[in-house]
Amino acid sequence: MKKILTISYCLLLCGCMGKSAKKETANSLRKDTDSVQKIISAEEAVQLAMKKFDAYLPTILSENPDTGIDLQIPNVGDFTGDGVEDVAIYFNLVPKDGGNAIISQGLSLYQNTGENLKIIAGYEPDYLFAFDTIRDGKIHVVKLEYAETDGHCCPSIKTPHILTIKANVAY
Repeated sequence: MKKILTISYCLLLCGCMGKSAKKETANSLRKDTDSVQKIISAEEAVQLAMKKFDAYLPTILSENPDTGIDLQIPNVGDFTGDGVEDVAIYFNLVPKDGGNAIISQGLSLYQNTGENLKIIAGYEPDYLFAFDTIRDGKIHVVKLEYAETDGHCCPSIKTPHILTIKANVAY
């Protein structure tokens, strides 16, 4: 009878220890899961940036009352050097009453912190430009100028330019 009680006690003890080990493993996994932050994907970052841009667009248009938005093109790449895909939205404004003249254009630059997006700078130069790419942690644009014989549609002088971002301004 002593043997049966001893064996039963050992089995009971082993069973309790197994449950305890399972609880520790479950708690450890839960802690690991809690410490892992959800990182915003490039697609989610684009959606958030477009939402933020759309919310700010009335302010842009109020500063340029005779214009309307023509293009909003999101571009993705790491331009803050943190290894996370950021978003640069290229936009241009055209006459509200029609026509194809570009009245103003710019970039809105959003840093992806991994958890959220924050606007870090705007780029609205007083010259025409074309967005080129985000490469090697830098935003590349092309300055556009007209030669004497160029038509209004097609500036032929193209100068590569890399943007510098300082204190909420890109230049």
